[in-house]
Amino acid sequence: MTIVTTMKRKLIYIIGMALSFVACETESSNNGDLDGMWQLRHVDTLSTGHSRDMRQSYVVWAFEGTILEVRIADSSMPSDDIIFRFSREGDSLKLHSPFFSDRAHGDIKVENADELSKFGINELEEGFKMIELSSERMQLQSNILRLQFRKY
Repeated sequence: MTIVTTMKRKLIYIIGMALSFVACETESSNNGDLDGMWQLRHVDTLSTGHSRDMRQSYVVWAFEGTILEVRIADSSMPSDDIIFRFSREGDSLKLHSPFFSDRAHGDIKVENADELSKFGINELEEGFKMIELSSERMQLQSNILRLQFRKY
């Protein structure tokens, strides 16, 4: 075999591999602006009108696909990362199936809704109306609270 023939085979192999990668389907989300990391900035209690500044709490919601992870992003504070499944239809967002994220010991189902309140969530299965959603801001409202976020 000549060097030219060997180089042609390598070139054909490289082109074939490149085409196979292009042909592969990638899974994508239809979540639009919802996907990404959101910092909880304010919590308003609907019944009293009381507003709480949450900027220093470092509460973060991270959406991807059908998974929501909520956590405290400040490494100096203990945080129980919680994973939810979620569904979205129009301006309706429903959270369900919460689990503590513990890779070392296996994810543990959240049984007590009190564990969720520091994240602005009051029920094991909770629905929110999406009042505002843009590439920079999100506002969600449950039966009890209005949550305001900014996107990272």
